[in-house]
Amino acid sequence: MQVTETFDDTEGQLEVPAFLGLNEQQSRLLVALYNETDPEFAKQVPTALPVAAQQLAAEYEKRNSVGKKLERAHSRWSDEFDLFDTVQQEAVTRLSKSDMNIDKAAEGLTLESEQCPLKDLLLGSLLYGGLRRDPATPDDRASMSPVASPNFEGAKHLLERAFSEHDYTMAAVQIGSFYTQEDRLANGKNLPAGQDAKRLAYMWYAKAAEKGNPMACHKVGFFLENGVGCDKDIHGAVAEYTKAFDQGYPDSAHNLGILHQGNTPSTLPCKNTQKSLEFFESGKQWGYAPSANALGRMYLLMSKDERLAKEAGNPGTDKDEYIVTGIDYMEDAANNGDADAMLMLGLIFGSQDYGLYDMDKAQNYLELALVRGDVEAFQYLVRVLRAKMAARVALEKQNMENFEKLADEDKAKLIRQLAKEAAPEKVKHQGCGNIFCENKETDQGSFKRCGQCQRVAYCSRDCQRKHWKAGHSKLCTRNNQDQPTTSKS
Repeated sequence: MQVTETFDDTEGQLEVPAFLGLNEQQSRLLVALYNETDPEFAKQVPTALPVAAQQLAAEYEKRNSVGKKLERAHSRWSDEFDLFDTVQQEAVTRLSKSDMNIDKAAEGLTLESEQCPLKDLLLGSLLYGGLRRDPATPDDRASMSPVASPNFEGAKHLLERAFSEHDYTMAAVQIGSFYTQEDRLANGKNLPAGQDAKRLAYMWYAKAAEKGNPMACHKVGFFLENGVGCDKDIHGAVAEYTKAFDQGYPDSAHNLGILHQGNTPSTLPCKNTQKSLEFFESGKQWGYAPSANALGRMYLLMSKDERLAKEAGNPGTDKDEYIVTGIDYMEDAANNGDADAMLMLGLIFGSQDYGLYDMDKAQNYLELALVRGDVEAFQYLVRVLRAKMAARVALEKQNMENFEKLADEDKAKLIRQLAKEAAPEKVKHQGCGNIFCENKETDQGSFKRCGQCQRVAYCSRDCQRKHWKAGHSKLCTRNNQDQPTTSKS
């Protein structure tokens, strides 16, 4: 994403592109706040944060890949997944080498033979099923559904053969995924009348679950727990989750922890806090960040609720130990990419609730949460940046008041000391307050400061006017005039 370094003279608005799912107004406000608290970083915000978001998302996806989740299961299931992953990569290679000509890419496949190899069936389904219809409008999400492919039925038939002829369960999982995407993207619009995308997805996941595929068992458990495409059945959900859990599937460990925790509408009739902790602990040990976050929340709650601690078997000795353990778990979750843990840590360090008030940590975690896609973090990050700005202004005012109370001799001594510390080799020349201006002072103090807050300086009246309209007017400590005034430092 490129920052547009131009100005709209008509509207007087600094052109900051919208980023991280924020609207343009929110993006401008965030950049303006950073310009007040961290001017050097402010210039990088519109590009640096989206880049960080892509990197964190890629790391999280890699850490939570299906292959990772199947590491503890029977080798059959990881072998099935590895084959599908390999075939996907080959399909991409074939298409690129054939200039996206599907028939040419499919040359050599024996799809019509009765004894067609499994790999050929999978390649054929991916090559022919990957074609999508052209979207009717830019917002036509329904055209992105795999069911919208003109060759969908043919591709599905090849996967059905892979399942029936080769007992390949990932084929059934893939068909279930097709219908899940159809429900999410098109709400079933691409299906013939009378067909239900949710029910079809459940049916195909169930076929793979019957064979013991742990990923399919987890998905069936989720459908049963929430009544998606089938009748709601909590005990049936627990049975399916347990099958997956027994093969080390982390998502199922987490969902069993939630069900035994007893805090959701889909909970078990008799909750078991101790079992809930055990399931979450398994999920954490298997690298599932949301389980570490859930553990952290439970320990923090136990620091305030003796009854809950007793139900959990009193896993700690005192309130402070619960707090330390809870924060450790949540930081582990945040370090592994859990956005909710990042947001909660930002709120915890930004408040006095647990005696851990630290505005720098609050800012760091809220920034991470926003970068990881939790737009709710925006409003809290704005509050933290405003609070830090107000604290700095208050400190500057207090320092000035303390200076005025000094005797003349002490004032002179302090001025000499400050002058010594600001020797030429140590002086950092002021940068222009307009975040998209690269100018810096050639001589210390040569830029004019904002006459109201005295905290930012400008190389020109034009830059000052642009920065005022871009957001400084909302943040200046004395903004009771239409335009700022300047004074010589």
